[in-house]
Amino acid sequence: MDYCVLLPAGVQAWNRTDGAMGKAVEKERLVREYLDHGDKEAAIKLLFELVVLHAGAKDFEAAEAARARIFDIDSMALGEIVGAGDIIEEEKYRNIDKMHRDIWAKLYQDLSNVEANALYFALKKAVFQAGETIFRQGEFRPRLYFIESGRVKIVYFKDGNEILLKNVESGRLAGEDTFFLTTLCTTTMVALSRTELSYLDSDILRTWTSSAPLLESKLQSFASKTDKIPDLLKAKAADRRILKRILLTGKAAAHLMNQSGNQIGKPFKVNMCDISRGGAAFYVRIPKRETADLLLGKKIHIGFIPPQLGPSHMVEQDGTIVALRFNPFEDCTISVKFDSLLPEPLIGDLERTSTPPQALTL
Repeated sequence: MDYCVLLPAGVQAWNRTDGAMGKAVEKERLVREYLDHGDKEAAIKLLFELVVLHAGAKDFEAAEAARARIFDIDSMALGEIVGAGDIIEEEKYRNIDKMHRDIWAKLYQDLSNVEANALYFALKKAVFQAGETIFRQGEFRPRLYFIESGRVKIVYFKDGNEILLKNVESGRLAGEDTFFLTTLCTTTMVALSRTELSYLDSDILRTWTSSAPLLESKLQSFASKTDKIPDLLKAKAADRRILKRILLTGKAAAHLMNQSGNQIGKPFKVNMCDISRGGAAFYVRIPKRETADLLLGKKIHIGFIPPQLGPSHMVEQDGTIVALRFNPFEDCTISVKFDSLLPEPLIGDLERTSTPPQALTL
């Protein structure tokens, strides 16, 4: 079997030079030669040198490939495997942009080197000019935005009117509500000046589960210190969630539907959480985040008989899944917006048999 480490595109052009890439190509040739002769120890030693060479040249993809090849050759070469990993992480950490790290110093001070690298090298960059919309109310855009420079505004549209919620400047986050909670954008963000930002797609959270398991909670803790969108909406009297929420217990039947309104698949049991005239929330066990994410925007039918009131007060409603909160090792919370409002008398009866109502979470 050929154990050649794949080099990045364009390496061949360096074969005729005496530079670092020329040295890498020569080491690659020797690795193949040693493996052809069954000398795994010599091959691993050269691959370790390749890790050092590539990491020093900031070619972390090639460095990781060389480290992976060590594992493929001998999974028990733990000294080389662990040492190569440490070298890569150290070089990555040294290459985090200083200006970026200064802006987000309070975040990075709570991260290990591995977590800092996982965060920084997952970030994507974008630039928006004044007046450009970064995300829109009603879109599905599960991203967390790091405002590096410039200034943006967060607004809410109600009855065609724009309501300013807050301005966000350099060193602040935006989009945390859709990033950590699978839901549609409840607001719109517009650049007020030329704005440079970095952002994370929520898919990265799945990768961090194994590579940096504490990073999500640390990032969420940092994000929790910003003004929360629901609180801003309430302060501006613009909260859509103006209907009373009635806390409930008991099981209900749920059935997914296609866009034509026909039920598909088999019904499944859920545990009710709360209900209002406009929607409901329930708990269901979903083991994987990616499965939960697929439910956003899906049509669903809910059938529920309140235990205290009986069949005469049965709730049967079609609606749309508008938000999900995935909690590892716990039930997933799913919020549904009904296609039509429940009758007020029914809500009154439910309220009289329930715990005190709170503001609706939908």
